[in-house]
Amino acid sequence: MRQVGEDQDRDVARIRVIKDGPVGEVRLNQPEVLNAQGQHWPEDVLAAAREVGEDPEIRVVLLTGEGRSFCSGLNLTDLGRGEIPNEWFHKCEYAFRSMEIMDKPVIAGIQGHCLGGGLQVAIACDVRIAADDAIVGLPATREAFIPGMSTYRLPRVIGMAHARHLILSGQNIDAAEAYRIGLVNKVVPRAELENELESWVQWYLEVPRVSVMHSKKLSNMAFDLDFEQFLEEYDKAVEAVTATEEHQAARREWMETRGYDKDE
Repeated sequence: MRQVGEDQDRDVARIRVIKDGPVGEVRLNQPEVLNAQGQHWPEDVLAAAREVGEDPEIRVVLLTGEGRSFCSGLNLTDLGRGEIPNEWFHKCEYAFRSMEIMDKPVIAGIQGHCLGGGLQVAIACDVRIAADDAIVGLPATREAFIPGMSTYRLPRVIGMAHARHLILSGQNIDAAEAYRIGLVNKVVPRAELENELESWVQWYLEVPRVSVMHSKKLSNMAFDLDFEQFLEEYDKAVEAVTATEEHQAARREWMETRGYDKDE
């Protein structure tokens, strides 16, 4: 286990990186402030993402929060002290993006408050599993601010109608409503969240790494390229995937299970 970012007042890590074989967990670790995003948050998250992203042994990544909340958004104390300049918000977008472009599945496990920047990093993950006590929302407009690049990502996740309401109203919703509108993939009782995350991890571990990597890369382009441009990127991905031993092994297995002779 690595510690990312030391809190000088408490001598503990603001983020923990926990490795367990092919699974890497990035755990937000300031439960006393509901894992709020303080002045060091962007660089801490980028360092943690780099740690798990560059480790060749890790195939699936979890993003979780210590304690009773996932992430309550911006640390207002740091903001009030003048420790969060406008540039901080720009850097945060790259921290969110690090989960989005990582060539491994990233699963967010959400409990308690998942607000503001907490929801922004969650929607940058590939899937979101929520405990039934989760409360999600983007309160920025109520605070005379802008909810970051969720204005870009959220419509891609849940469609414009639901996204626009959450963005413009600043209202919070519960886990059941988040599931209804497609914001989270599943809701489970709080006590079952850890086991549910493990189940999702196992599903992704059963899929060959190469197909996951290229499929995620392609889906990231889905809203940004026209058909011909996307087809060109798809053709490149097919060439890369079919050249791998993983694909060739899967093809041989497919033939063998159907009784075809390999020399036919």
